[in-house]
This record gives sequence, structure tokens and C-alpha cells, in this order.
Amino acid sequence: MRSEQGRRYPPGPKGYQRSDERLREDISERLMEAQHLDSSEVTVEVSGAKVVLDGTVPERRMKHAIEDLVDACPGVQDIENRIRAKR
Repeated sequence: MRSEQGRRYPPGPKGYQRSDERLREDISERLMEAQHLDSSEVTVEVSGAKVVLDGTVPERRMKHAIEDLVDACPGVQDIENRIRAKR
């Protein structure tokens, strides 16, 4: 059963919020497992469930793919993508 936003399950118990450190670890692990992305020069900072991505990637498509990966992480409320593609 999917909701209007495409989620398969409800968002969780009322008032539940993942900690910033847990979000950062989850995002970092997902980036490590994404073999099609080079995130070796990317930093991830989380504060108040807002994620700030900074650094460089070899290709422009990776910048957007990383943002999509972070957006799919449960608990992320906002993303500021400062990643730049190398020329």
C-alpha cells in the first residue's frame, strides 16, 4: 500500500525524529555502497535534519544522483547541495 507521496509505509511513530548523527551515518553508508558514484571528495553535514553536501565530483550527473540518494533517506527534511562538478 503506497501513500500519495510514494512511501510504502507510514513515516513512523508520532513525533519520532532520527538523530543528526544517525542520519549522517546512514547517508555516508549509502554513498559508500553506491558504486556508480564517486563521493570521495564530498562532505556530509547534518543539523536539525537539514543536510548540507559540499565538495566536488567528476561528473555533473553525480551531483544530482547524490542529492537524490540523500532525499530518499528517511528523516531528511531539507538538502542544501553545494557540490560542484570538476571541469
